[in-house]
Amino acid sequence: MGAPRVRSVVGVLSIVGAALLLAGCGTPVVTPKPTETAPQTSASPTAPAEQPSTEDVLFIITANVRAVGGRTVGISMTAHEPIPSTDTSATKLRDDFLSVCAAGNGSQPIDEAYLANQGSTLMKVDLSTNTPDQKFAEPLLLFFGSPYFAQAVVGSGVIPMPGGQTCFSGFEWTTSGSIHGIADFENAEGVPDLGQWRYGNYGFTVSSDSGATIEACKVTITDIGMKAGIDQVPGWDPSAAGTGVACGIGYSGE
Repeated sequence: MGAPRVRSVVGVLSIVGAALLLAGCGTPVVTPKPTETAPQTSASPTAPAEQPSTEDVLFIITANVRAVGGRTVGISMTAHEPIPSTDTSATKLRDDFLSVCAAGNGSQPIDEAYLANQGSTLMKVDLSTNTPDQKFAEPLLLFFGSPYFAQAVVGSGVIPMPGGQTCFSGFEWTTSGSIHGIADFENAEGVPDLGQWRYGNYGFTVSSDSGATIEACKVTITDIGMKAGIDQVPGWDPSAAGTGVACGIGYSGE
């Protein structure tokens, strides 16, 4: 198996109490009984926003690009551990993938049965920006997964690259926002191989003659990613992730 070299993310509630001082002077008078008031209550604290799970994150790629007009936009790709396509936890991921890639590779449509027979594992990559709805000065070519198998992208601001089959020719990211990709990995033996993702490539690139750049490229590999043994796979060197027109990482073997 091979792949091309990379072309290269508290409320302080204050309760203010008041004390009432009753005083009298001159002829003694009967002091009226203080009026009883309802006890003060503090507002319920706002529940913190739900944070995405990081328990299955393998690595995160971040960089800066420019929008039309020169504004800097931060971009990121967060890769999650793949799961067998037949797993119950893969239902939503599988449905999203098939909604884009069901046409297959021309000779073979892709459906649930096909994925099961091919020992497919599906890997989710979350793509996000720090500023939404900005048109990139130059579209970003997204790469994630293996060129031998299909990839899907779900969300707005993305278009399939022209030529070939939709899920085999790549996707261009044109407008900032939050989307997600799904990479398919298949095993000729028909048994899911959860380690195949190590032989894929992941990241962003722009055309070298466009004049656009990808800056501040950074790759963070989590403990989960390291435990998968990627230090034994050629190409997984974060120090070599950025080239000025690409930011990414992955397999660079045969």
